[in-house]
Amino acid sequence: MAVEMEVFRDMSLHGPRAKRDELRAALMSAASGNWSVDLERSEEMKRSALTDEDVVLFRYQGDPAAGLTLWGTEDGYYVPNVVPLTFGSLTITEYNEVLQDFIEVVVEPVAARLGFELRATQSQQTMSDWVSEDVETKLRRFSRAANKSTGASHPSDERRWFDFILTIHRRGERLDADKLSRWLREVEQWDEETAHELAGDYERARALLRFADEN
Repeated sequence: MAVEMEVFRDMSLHGPRAKRDELRAALMSAASGNWSVDLERSEEMKRSALTDEDVVLFRYQGDPAAGLTLWGTEDGYYVPNVVPLTFGSLTITEYNEVLQDFIEVVVEPVAARLGFELRATQSQQTMSDWVSEDVETKLRRFSRAANKSTGASHPSDERRWFDFILTIHRRGERLDADKLSRWLREVEQWDEETAHELAGDYERARALLRFADEN
């Protein structure tokens, strides 16, 4: 059975471009209870980001207090981040709880009524949620066979590691280095330092392969 990891959820809204202004107004009107809209900060963020897209900042006065940003897209909005209003950072659980409250209080009452589809990822995911079976098999093959004290330095381990990287590149699939590092540590039981080194090696290899494709 695949081992699940808790991850930051994604949320986006998709629907008719002609109704996006109506959706914006409805979402702002739906902000109630612990939720409010900070239009002044919204304008500041838009100016600093040098974007023509709409930006709306919502404030959550629950525990923990947080700011949630809605960023305009061609056919709706998405949430790029949820940040604490005071200091430090939100845990994955806190982040997801704030996002879920926003979905229930602000988004769900208005989205479907205006013809917008709500898309939200799950908080518990496995490697198969991120990559194809072929890529996952090659990554697991490397991880299970490798000497976890030496990473991919042994020639046989290196070949399996390169096979994984080349396969995910050729398939055009995305797997960010942070998720890879966490998966190696939490699921495959690699030590933190080696997992971090492998993730960095993976990121550099992907960048090199993209450069080779473009030149």
